Amino acid sequence: MRFAAFVGLASFAVLSAASCGPPATVVTPPVASASVQKPVVDAPLPLDSRVKRGVLANGLTYYVLQHKKPEHRAQVWLAVNAGSVLEDDDQRGLAHFVEHMGFNGTTHFPKQALVDFLEKSGVAFGADLNAYTSFDETVYTLQVPTDKPELLNKAVSVLRDWSENVTFDPVEVEKERGVVLEEWRLGRGAGMRLFDKQAPVLFHGSKYADRITIGKPEIIKGAPRDTLMRFYKDWYRPNLMAVIAVGDFDPAEMENKIKEQFSTLKAAPPQARARPAVQVPAHPTELVSIETDPEATRTEVSITTKMPHRPLATTGDYRRAISERLFNAMLGARLDEIRRKPNAPFLFAGSHTGAMVRTEDMFAQSAAVKEGGVQEGFSALLEEMLRVERHGFVASELERAKSDVLRTFEQAVKQRDTEDGRGFAREIVRHFLQDEAMPGPETELALVTKMLPTFTLDELNRLGKSLASGSRVVTVTGPSTMAKPTEAAILATTKTVEARDIKPYDDGGPSVPLMTDKPTPGPVVATRTIPELGITEWTLKNGVRVVVKPTDFKNDEVRMTAFAPGGTSLAPDADYDTDKFADTIVGQGGIGAFDATALRKALAGKVVGVSARIGELTEDVSGTASPSDLESMFQLVHLSFTAPRRDEPAFQSWRARELDAAKNRRQSPEGVFHEDLGLFATQNHRRRQPTTPEIVEKLDLDKAFAFYKQRFADASGFTFVFVGNLDLERTKTLAETYLGSLPSLQRKDTWHDVNVTRPRGVAKKVILKGSEPKASVVLTFHGNETWSRDNDNDMRMLGEVLHIRLREILREDMGGVYGVGASGAVTRRPKQQFTFTVSFGCAPENVDKLEKATFDEIKAIQTNGIGPEYIAKVKELRRRAHETNLKENTYWLRELERAYTFGDDPKLIVDFDSQVDKVTSDRIKAAAKKYLSSTQYILGELRPEAHAP
Repeated sequence: MRFAAFVGLASFAVLSAASCGPPATVVTPPVASASVQKPVVDAPLPLDSRVKRGVLANGLTYYVLQHKKPEHRAQVWLAVNAGSVLEDDDQRGLAHFVEHMGFNGTTHFPKQALVDFLEKSGVAFGADLNAYTSFDETVYTLQVPTDKPELLNKAVSVLRDWSENVTFDPVEVEKERGVVLEEWRLGRGAGMRLFDKQAPVLFHGSKYADRITIGKPEIIKGAPRDTLMRFYKDWYRPNLMAVIAVGDFDPAEMENKIKEQFSTLKAAPPQARARPAVQVPAHPTELVSIETDPEATRTEVSITTKMPHRPLATTGDYRRAISERLFNAMLGARLDEIRRKPNAPFLFAGSHTGAMVRTEDMFAQSAAVKEGGVQEGFSALLEEMLRVERHGFVASELERAKSDVLRTFEQAVKQRDTEDGRGFAREIVRHFLQDEAMPGPETELALVTKMLPTFTLDELNRLGKSLASGSRVVTVTGPSTMAKPTEAAILATTKTVEARDIKPYDDGGPSVPLMTDKPTPGPVVATRTIPELGITEWTLKNGVRVVVKPTDFKNDEVRMTAFAPGGTSLAPDADYDTDKFADTIVGQGGIGAFDATALRKALAGKVVGVSARIGELTEDVSGTASPSDLESMFQLVHLSFTAPRRDEPAFQSWRARELDAAKNRRQSPEGVFHEDLGLFATQNHRRRQPTTPEIVEKLDLDKAFAFYKQRFADASGFTFVFVGNLDLERTKTLAETYLGSLPSLQRKDTWHDVNVTRPRGVAKKVILKGSEPKASVVLTFHGNETWSRDNDNDMRMLGEVLHIRLREILREDMGGVYGVGASGAVTRRPKQQFTFTVSFGCAPENVDKLEKATFDEIKAIQTNGIGPEYIAKVKELRRRAHETNLKENTYWLRELERAYTFGDDPKLIVDFDSQVDKVTSDRIKAAAKKYLSSTQYILGELRPEAHAP
């Protein structure tokens, strides 16, 4: 279902899963509460009629959906109803290991032939080709071009090989052990150590507690190949698999391809192991887990109520899910309002309902609290739940929640044809694995429109108590310095809070419009068009420049960015520590007559957001909106310039949150590494210093407010770029009204070079921090360079080639890393210079040999260039990426911002082939010699204390 993406526990998803790498018009009635409604008939929900579902004689399920976004692309996925919870005791971690082996050799694609073939076809490893394994499932994801039939045929054959023909080549198995171990290593840290301790409590009495997906390193290192293959043979079988095809293709042809490939797949034998539904037993008593870690950077408390999984298959199920969404939205809004107050009991908090694992759901409230504020934060969560139980929500809260929910489903219908096909593929995966209904966005909107008026305050007021009636677990995590409460104190807090006199919630006054009077418009005084790109430029009387590109890429999306030179580079050094936070501080206060809470209420039912930012070299405003809320976006932009709001309580609340973060930030090894390496690489520059508690304590609201007002006092230097579903005449009227009326001082500001420099020659920084056996390496080449399209192109193609080669060498050949990054850029301001960075994580004992292998490969490219197969890959990957980029609003927004910032010809955005044609071995060889000098670079290493070099 479309709302499924809004539920679920993010931390469980992260810690329990592992991976390789013109608008429709919707007319709806007003949303209103009703005291008497007819009951909803609890009927099964149908599958979206556009989706073709079938089951082969061998038990394999398939789904086919024609969808033309992205154009000329298809999602061809394989879902396997098997994950780590099915592992035997000697297989812990092997469900995920099996997934890896799918990329390391099948019958028709031996060893690395699969990745090699797909990259030559323009399929990017990681972005277009990937997989993940979790407790209950394994899913392989592949996006391929459809303009060449042979590629689509190959894609289906790849899935067929994954389903039965993974070879588990002994040599590849041994090499891949290192890669999987590096993924395990990458995930280690305070968060994982804390989860390891708390999983037995959260999954009390269940096998889930012992089957964390990444597994045990000793098993990954030593499990025999036969043990690995046993998992594959036991659980990769047709009746536990689904082939999912969503994309720009002929659906009948695709269905035939799937039948031809998969009908020969052998059915599971009668003696095949049953796929159990692993349960999480209920427990009558409340369980408490309080754990600390010396590297934890914040303190959190959660209340999780567990309950058996509830299906999402009928209209009754759907109504229940909507009711829980309304409840959590209202409770979450209250919690957000509390955290914005001075001396708030928590730094932030939220409430949600969703799946915990396949057989278990949960209702959870969680909060990040000050280091000594566990009891206070826990009490606040309990108190807010009791406030709802005793006094209920109020009508205005419910109407806002209904309005927001309705708008979400309206937008899903409007966006349906232009939504990325991956979203539908994910929904189909849930339909197959979890029996989650997929009736289609139009049907869901009809259901929501019919159901919303039937939800009464009385029903929703009773819902919280019902949700909180299962098996409850309270978890507390924090740094070792945390004031650690006892389990008895936590349990006693419930009774203490229940004895309180809790007052009803006050929702404040009625909402009012953002702007009661429209400003006096400023007319367009000049117009220019770029017909080749469909771009119109307007110059307004006050000097503001407006660039508009209407598109049909998204039916219900408009994106905006605005920029002008200046930024914090113009702040005096004495005020810099405050001024660099000016945009954030002012943003905490809301806008105009609205504090942050009132603004959220005023925007209920709208799809719109605007934020102002002061960077080092520019002032920026960004925004997004539905076309129907475009005027609201323009109003928010106008108010961001003319009516920033000074809010002392909001400032104090924000400063308390920042202070807590600043106190603990250096407990994270990775945080220390990036902070100290950044200081080393910029030679301890005044404006690259970290934010310390002392700095936070001295922040000055009045100075921040004054700097913000000063930077946004003059709109004459701003360029506004709008991309999306726009009507030119309407946009012009709104621009004249809300942008043409902005203040104009014609002050001709520019940015100032604050003169950040890097050390010359070879500079190395080793940072010893952390207890886990993990290291990080960041290698940065740098120097002066004149920007040109060719130089920028050379740098980019060098990065793409080196990224592929280092992945092959460091990961596939040496098994020493899970992933490696390699990329470079030539900047134009404040200085024209280049940087090129290689980064990876690894075992501490492997740092030196992996660094050597990196330098050896750089030397090889400098000497010999690169083979033609890599040139072909880079060219095809670029072309395929550019095809999809040209149909994305975000791409055009970014590229137009770059063009108008530097005065480039916007038509060069589509002058792509000329640059791709310049990708040659000789140019890559020359670029490697020019940019990757062995006599000037910065090498940063993070090693644990126990592994000093």
